[in-house]
Amino acid sequence: MMEYALTQFVCARCGNCCRGEGFVRVSPEEQRAMAAYLGMGLEEFQRLYTRPPEIAEHAAAGDLWLRDQPGPEQACIFLGPDNSCRVHPVKPQKCKDFPLKWRTPDVMEYCVGLRGERPEPT
Repeated sequence: MMEYALTQFVCARCGNCCRGEGFVRVSPEEQRAMAAYLGMGLEEFQRLYTRPPEIAEHAAAGDLWLRDQPGPEQACIFLGPDNSCRVHPVKPQKCKDFPLKWRTPDVMEYCVGLRGERPEPT
């Protein structure tokens, strides 16, 4: 993962950053906020929407990873059919920081907004 300090970015709402290999780390505070936003208890939220992290440091911090939707796209569990985030007001910091504070080496291959393009209307 690469870190950058971009000053200008317009999200094209293509949803590509919410698909593919990788993980979204969620802190205990983020878990509680998302559970409350969805109107459910923390344990139910964790059971339905998270998985244990594969990095020991994340587990030691009490963090979990969000699940993917079933299927080959590996879409985030909260990515809606219209590319909207179902928990946008309380989305994890990792999601808020992309791509202004971090991005993957192949980001230009999938981030329409960084390329300055607009997605085709559907």
